[in-house]
Amino acid sequence: MAKKLNTSLLREKFTLINREDPESEPYYALSNRMPLKLVSENSNITEEFVIRAHNMHLCVRMAVRMLQSFYANGPIANRDVGFDWNEVWEAITSDYEYKFNPDKWIAVYNKGKIIFEEGTKHHPFLDIIEQCDVLSHDDYEKAIPKAEEVFRKAGKNFKIDYDGNLALVADLAEAQARCGLVIRGPSNTHTFSFSIEPKEGSETTRVNLPRCLSTAAAFLEGIQMGFMVGMNNVKIELEMIEYGTDEMRKTEEARKRLVRLAQEIGNFENVFNVRFRPEKPQFPDIVMDAQKVAMEWFAPEDEEEAMEDSGQ
Repeated sequence: MAKKLNTSLLREKFTLINREDPESEPYYALSNRMPLKLVSENSNITEEFVIRAHNMHLCVRMAVRMLQSFYANGPIANRDVGFDWNEVWEAITSDYEYKFNPDKWIAVYNKGKIIFEEGTKHHPFLDIIEQCDVLSHDDYEKAIPKAEEVFRKAGKNFKIDYDGNLALVADLAEAQARCGLVIRGPSNTHTFSFSIEPKEGSETTRVNLPRCLSTAAAFLEGIQMGFMVGMNNVKIELEMIEYGTDEMRKTEEARKRLVRLAQEIGNFENVFNVRFRPEKPQFPDIVMDAQKVAMEWFAPEDEEEAMEDSGQ
């Protein structure tokens, strides 16, 4: 049998409200969540994990490394020589991430228990929801009322509101693969997808599943970063960001990072037949669109207002 993988990525927000004191400040737990069901080519071996992370691309890149290792070396959870989680974490965390994202974190679960965590401490409620998912027999919709029940037994009466938005759907097989992404911008939400097949006459006769996911991660990171660069470009122009500051250096490094991500996507397109629907997102276009939005948000409406802001 050929290798295949079906998974999705959710952006999640949990709001915990004290029913006995509804005026009190609620608690928020934010995360990106990706279930990962790994199945061997002969279907004899199956492992299930859940990956949570501070941002979307770290979530997906951890899945890429786990998928690669599973295909190359077999089951991950019960190896005599363990999966080197720390080495993988360092590999998937770019120099940019190390320098400019102090809030980065990741947690990997197996059967509701954490088997790896790194970075800034994530919200402990996320551990509870994963345990409740297992208790609900992996019916994720039932995990939230289950968590409310757990709190009640502990003497805490919480109402849990849930907001989950799909960010990525991956339907991958070696003959043909497809990734669909949902992009939420400041003014609208749109979707695009790309399908992948081996190129005719190419030595590569099978689609590389980890590379498909890695390319999806590059798009997720690049689109998010392109928006930030566009916003900061306008802030720099309006002197809201000063030269020589950390925010200025962050913007400069992000521009370089966008180039590397575009190269990664281009290399993927050179190896496989990739078709986009409706069209391939271009990072420079995303930067320009973000600049237009930023001008509406931050720029003075007229010259008189600009003079007033400058004290003239």
